[in-house]
Amino acid sequence: MFPTADAEDISQVTSLTTKSSAASDAQNSAENTQVAAQPSNRELTLNMLIKEMVFCIALALTTYGALHNTPTKISKHPQATRFFRSDSVVQDWYRGQLSSALASINRADVSFVMYYAPWDAESQYVRGEFEKAAIILQDRIKFSAINCWNPGSECRLQNNKIPSWPILMVYTTISRGVLYNGPRDAHSMVNFLEIMMRPLRRVSSSEDLVNLLSRCDAVAVGYTPLTDTSKYYNVWYTVALKAREADTLGEICFAAVTSEELAAELGVESVPNARLMLWNDTKEYILRDGDIQAWNDSSLIQWVLENFSQPVARIMPMWRKAFNFERYVDGNPILMLFTPLNPLYEQLPAYALLREVAMEYYNCKNNDSSQWTSELVKLQQVHRLLYQQQNFTKFCQEFKFKKPIRKHSRFYKKEVESQNNKYPWYNTTQKNQKNGVFNFLLKRGFTMSKVLENAEDNSQLLSTLDWLQECSMKTLPAERSFYEHYEQCQTIEENFGHEQETSAEREEIETTMLPYEDDPLSPENLLQDSVKHFCKVTRFAHEWGSPVYPTGPPGMDERRANITHIDGLSCAGNFSLHIIAVDSVRNHHFPESLGIDITNRKDMTAAVILDSKHESQYVLSGDYNAKSIREFIYNFTNKNLKRSLRSHVYEVPHTHYFGSDGETEQMGINENSVHIIDLTTRSFRRMVKTPGTMTLVAVCGGSCSALTVRALCGARRLLAACGLRVRVARLDALRHDLPWHYTPHHYPTLLVFPAHRRGEADSQSYPGEARVTSAGMVALALRSLAAPEHLRVRIALCAAVKGHTERKVCLNDIKEHVITVIGRNLKYWRQAEDPALRDALFKRLQHLHTVALDLSLFYITDLFAQSDKHTSLMNTLSVLSKHWDIDVTVLRKNATVASLRKR
Repeated sequence: MFPTADAEDISQVTSLTTKSSAASDAQNSAENTQVAAQPSNRELTLNMLIKEMVFCIALALTTYGALHNTPTKISKHPQATRFFRSDSVVQDWYRGQLSSALASINRADVSFVMYYAPWDAESQYVRGEFEKAAIILQDRIKFSAINCWNPGSECRLQNNKIPSWPILMVYTTISRGVLYNGPRDAHSMVNFLEIMMRPLRRVSSSEDLVNLLSRCDAVAVGYTPLTDTSKYYNVWYTVALKAREADTLGEICFAAVTSEELAAELGVESVPNARLMLWNDTKEYILRDGDIQAWNDSSLIQWVLENFSQPVARIMPMWRKAFNFERYVDGNPILMLFTPLNPLYEQLPAYALLREVAMEYYNCKNNDSSQWTSELVKLQQVHRLLYQQQNFTKFCQEFKFKKPIRKHSRFYKKEVESQNNKYPWYNTTQKNQKNGVFNFLLKRGFTMSKVLENAEDNSQLLSTLDWLQECSMKTLPAERSFYEHYEQCQTIEENFGHEQETSAEREEIETTMLPYEDDPLSPENLLQDSVKHFCKVTRFAHEWGSPVYPTGPPGMDERRANITHIDGLSCAGNFSLHIIAVDSVRNHHFPESLGIDITNRKDMTAAVILDSKHESQYVLSGDYNAKSIREFIYNFTNKNLKRSLRSHVYEVPHTHYFGSDGETEQMGINENSVHIIDLTTRSFRRMVKTPGTMTLVAVCGGSCSALTVRALCGARRLLAACGLRVRVARLDALRHDLPWHYTPHHYPTLLVFPAHRRGEADSQSYPGEARVTSAGMVALALRSLAAPEHLRVRIALCAAVKGHTERKVCLNDIKEHVITVIGRNLKYWRQAEDPALRDALFKRLQHLHTVALDLSLFYITDLFAQSDKHTSLMNTLSVLSKHWDIDVTVLRKNATVASLRKR
């Protein structure tokens, strides 16, 4: 494998043989050479064998180590534990058994599933809200939770790239899953699940459709005849479910018309067809060239969401980085209504009133749908007034849950179906207006217009609008508006049934129907269960808060009041308002940042207009009602509103501000300490109007820097040492607005308010490009002082100077300043024409010359208080101060006008 000798060894052997003695015998020489080469060759061979053995051993050890290497030791993950309690109504699959969980979920009609990670803080918060929702809806929906983080679990292996936790999904019998993207509180979840249980409303008459229009922001109607396969209806049902991923509040109501006859009466020429009925327009989904393949859920959902628009947008910030307000910040002002938006109430009167106002505001007369919008506004107003008269809490307390009577007879009993169309299984389609819903709405609208004009009070209104209270309008027993009139409708039905039985004898036919108490699906039992569920949800809704009704005169007096009309006002100017509504319960920090103490407002309701173009805001000062909100919009459009100054709210809980409000105790502060007051908008106005003390104010964009604070303290110490009463303050301009004439152009801005001022004094600001120092602030303060006080402070400052040369320079500056003041007043005296003014200025000049004479005899050794010259100068300045208060503003204005004319 390896050679036994190398070339160098061979060459050495050859050289030995050639150098041998000539006298030697040739045979002896060859033998000697062989004897010398043998030991060398054996040594080389031995070395090579040793190297080969070492190599083989190393190779064997490496192979053995590679084959018997143990894996890296890692700690085992903790054993999965229950996330929900064992007695919880939520079924917790805490080991991540996905297959078993889905098998259990598929056996229920509707299931709500929470995919969670037990260590996630958001999952831990949602756990409590999820369980609250489960307690309310446990009889109707199956609630499950799956641990999708447990390592090695089935759920983790199949879903290992989940971006955030938790994930909430709704599963139905015909839907693969609908993602819940709404707020993570129990009330919003219950509202979403109530919508998911009834995603479609059946329309059997024009009245049903108008009733939906009066309560929803938009109505998406699918004209889907029921065929053998019901394919078109199933697609529209899927659209109603999947659209809730984007519309979690249920602002779009989905309805279905299954009668081809009614569809033809409503103007539909071919089916399937879909229409989106908005507040000012109706969009139609067109199947081009009869392409039935276009009738699919993805295309329909995209069409509905792209064409949906509403007069008032409801904003739901999701407590994460989002851009909810971005599309409204385009230079136009924004009207924001902060009010409790309880998701479980059928109607929100405060929000409904704002919708009516917004529809009037945007309803321009030159629009083709102007008449449609006007009548829809009247219809919505009537529904709002009717809703405000209802007391669901009292109804639930007084409702009599009757026990059904057991029927022992096996024979036929009277029909429960009535002419009132009270039950949802009554499928008779009512024939109504041949010209469609538009003419029907106009007819009802004109009726309402006459009623609203002629009615004297609420009772007359409610009795006259009987078409809204008829039992025929209550097509679903689960609708809340039905329950208040349930017993009355039941009495009518019983009387009708009794007359029917007495008028004609029925043939007794044996039936297999169960008695009432043994049949849970009987009409009476279903109705009782529906009422119980409604009252349970109503009590849960009151945990959020009581219903909020607009204040002011109730009922018809609201319309008879002198209300300013704003019809089409958005088209009158070169701008229009964006109108939005925000829930003030979950998002109270928004109005607080605008300076509105929303928790102390009536019903936690406030309206504000933000004008970003002019950097101003306007807050509705009075109560929110139909009259005040219209006048608020009208006055803003005509620029008759007074700008509201935003100020931070200190006393509101959960507001993360760690500054001082100027009222805290000064613990551990001695006489040499400087207390800086933190001003608000209100305290700033009080300070400006209160004379007696010189005030130095630093206006900063946020918290003031250490350099600015140090300069404030240094200036205060210097001025206080000179005998002035001085206080220092600071203001955060990002949290507190100032009047226009105090609004700074740069930060920080330093303002000086002299002690002797009248009203809101003018002040000089610190140069923006200059560095903020205590000396600069003292110089700024000296400019605001009158000459007598100015000279006193300058002399005191010169006395504090240590160097001999510096004192001399300081004293010379004072003398030059007095000469300048004399020259200025001499100029005023020459310009004055009023004899009284000339005499006052002449006396001022006399005392100024006396001050100049005293200063000419003044030396640096006289700067101290024990000097006679110092005492004489102070007395002269005191006399000068008595004759200094002369109004020379007229002379200054005349001098300014003269200089401009020369230019």
